[in-house]
Amino acid sequence: MGTEGTSGGLVRQLSWVHSASVIIGTMIGAGIFVITAEAAGIMGPAVPLGFVLAVPVIVATALVYSVYMSSPLGDHPGGAYVHISRTWNSLFAGYLFMWLKWVSFIGALAVLSTGFGEAMQFFEPLAFLGITEWAVVWVTVFFLLNLSGVDVFGNAQAVMTGLLLLILILLALPGLAFVELDNFSPLFPDELYGSGYVDPFLQGMAALMFSYIGFEALAQTAGETENPRETLPKVFAYSTVFVGALYTLVTLVVIGVLGWEGAAATDTPLTEAAATYFPLGTAGIVAIGSMLAFATSLNSTFMVPSRILYMFGEDDIVPDALTHVNDRFNTPDVGLTITWVLAVAVLVTGTFEFALAISLAALFMMYVAHSVSALAMPWVRPELYERCNLRFKPWVLAIIAGFSAIFMGLFAWQTIALDSFGPALETLLSGQIRAGLTASPALLIVVWSVVGIAIFVGYKAYRRSQGIEHDEDRILRAVYEDEEPSTVED
Repeated sequence: MGTEGTSGGLVRQLSWVHSASVIIGTMIGAGIFVITAEAAGIMGPAVPLGFVLAVPVIVATALVYSVYMSSPLGDHPGGAYVHISRTWNSLFAGYLFMWLKWVSFIGALAVLSTGFGEAMQFFEPLAFLGITEWAVVWVTVFFLLNLSGVDVFGNAQAVMTGLLLLILILLALPGLAFVELDNFSPLFPDELYGSGYVDPFLQGMAALMFSYIGFEALAQTAGETENPRETLPKVFAYSTVFVGALYTLVTLVVIGVLGWEGAAATDTPLTEAAATYFPLGTAGIVAIGSMLAFATSLNSTFMVPSRILYMFGEDDIVPDALTHVNDRFNTPDVGLTITWVLAVAVLVTGTFEFALAISLAALFMMYVAHSVSALAMPWVRPELYERCNLRFKPWVLAIIAGFSAIFMGLFAWQTIALDSFGPALETLLSGQIRAGLTASPALLIVVWSVVGIAIFVGYKAYRRSQGIEHDEDRILRAVYEDEEPSTVED
């Protein structure tokens, strides 16, 4: 395996197998073990249909990423930050959306590690530590694993993802023989759809999208993947289709075996369904699968914030100390350490809801901005588009990106809960800070945006006070200005 270094000291040690493990392991997280119950309570028997209809949205969004990853930008970490900022020629435009994502990922780390701690309680010998204590242990484990080298990170992710897939397939495939078609009739029961079809279906699909959230973490591995401009676009496209098919299979079995009411009434729908046809040690197998799901999600989620900070530092919008790469392990040790400290802090203080509350809305907003940027790229940044290896006709890209932006916008609207802004603001102004902020994702997004803007403007002003010139135009073009235009068009 090659170890070709990037300009920042990162090394290219991830193969396509590692890349597939990152995106699949991130998507097939713990959500699949519980999200079916929540979705069944909203959508009823239409949950598998919801997953089928979600696939084109995710694939369209993945294709947008694939186009960008096939360009010279695909050689660098940063993901949507680099893509948006270079399309609109504005560091701030990319920064603001990625800042909100960075905040949400810190909250996600705390929640995933807490879920891991809860899963540990299933095995009585492991209950000698409480949930929070186990959460701190696992955050630390994955901090050390990520710090120890991107090859260690990638190999661990590949092994864990392979085992997780094996368990899910082992549990789901036999269940097809026990599916009762009557459990899907009526597909839209009056109890849930009596007042209309659109709202319940959109709400259900927004919940199902939680199972896909974070798939774009793959883009953060660009600086450490072998031949990323060829590898990552293919992995984005194929992996999202595969995961969509697997989700549909699992939910088809769960609803088909338990019925939608039975699935909605349990916290462990996959366990309950599998126990009817795979009784031997089902709960233990599912518990192990759940732990693996938390582990794969934690591993890749821990990697993301450090690479975001790395690119912020590369672009001089935060101190360049955040770009420091460990001489021995070739990993961004400062960024990883900051991520670990913040994750542990929100765990022990129980404040992770301040970050988690914006996670879905922030990511949907980022997807919208990213897709709109891709739609505009052939016109506003044609010199960059000409360098994409995967290059559709501009009108074809507009359809793909527009489709993604519209549906991600609908999901964002569902999760922002704008109508909660006023009451939450009143609660906040009355002095109930915690209750007010956590009552409205819209209000919390505004607050975190103000914090992010203050950091951006403040550091820029500090550099100016030190007599340091910030040549934004040079920074923006540096990652692709020396590339030769591509001649491949699809």
